Amino acid sequence: MDFMMAAAAILGIGPALALMYLVLRKYTYPAVESPFFSDPTFFSLFVVGLVSGTLIFVGYTFFTWGSLFVAAGFALIFEFAKLVVLNLKRFHGKSDTIFYGYGVGLGLGCTMAFGFIFYISSQTTKVFGDIGMGSWIVLIVIGMTYILLQSAAGTTIGEGIARKRPWEFFFQALFVSLIVQLLLLPSYTSGTAGEIIGYISLTGALAVAALFFYRTHYIKLPAIIREILRNEARRPKNERSN
Repeated sequence: MDFMMAAAAILGIGPALALMYLVLRKYTYPAVESPFFSDPTFFSLFVVGLVSGTLIFVGYTFFTWGSLFVAAGFALIFEFAKLVVLNLKRFHGKSDTIFYGYGVGLGLGCTMAFGFIFYISSQTTKVFGDIGMGSWIVLIVIGMTYILLQSAAGTTIGEGIARKRPWEFFFQALFVSLIVQLLLLPSYTSGTAGEIIGYISLTGALAVAALFFYRTHYIKLPAIIREILRNEARRPKNERSN
């Protein structure tokens, strides 16, 4: 059991920290003299995401994961949780909210990945006494899918709060979240035919989440930063700090 928890922590938290570094390194010190967001605020919201993700996953374990209703319901819960956290007056109309949305989403995705990997591996071990390499690969893919999806969705909702159009961007994030949740459904089925369909749909879910992440952080985010620098001549650091 201790091994399962350690493996889940490495496979769930490790990729989240790596993505945190890869995305943020260009927008904070020492890459830029005046960071585009406050580090303490970002990490505070990352912790909020961790707590939110833990609570949501605990609730998730009480339902049948292969249910269409559950998939759609939790897609709504995921995005609504981010909206509730970010839709505070202090974040409205501020460009750094985009990064704080990333923090919330990354934290939520991190704990969802950890929860899935630990819970499923532990249950599989109880039933079969061991978990094979193929099952570990499936768990890793599910974990990465949640991390990529939730972090990109958080950034999207953060952009909506920053632009004072929260519901428009909320529904954008919800649309992608619904697609991924539905694609994950067959991976929870059993039987040979179910496994084949599950592998195909799981690959599709990872592809959609990865594309969403790439578009959000490597295409849209740089364009947003250029817009901030062009239209606002970059806000002073004390105005961006909370």
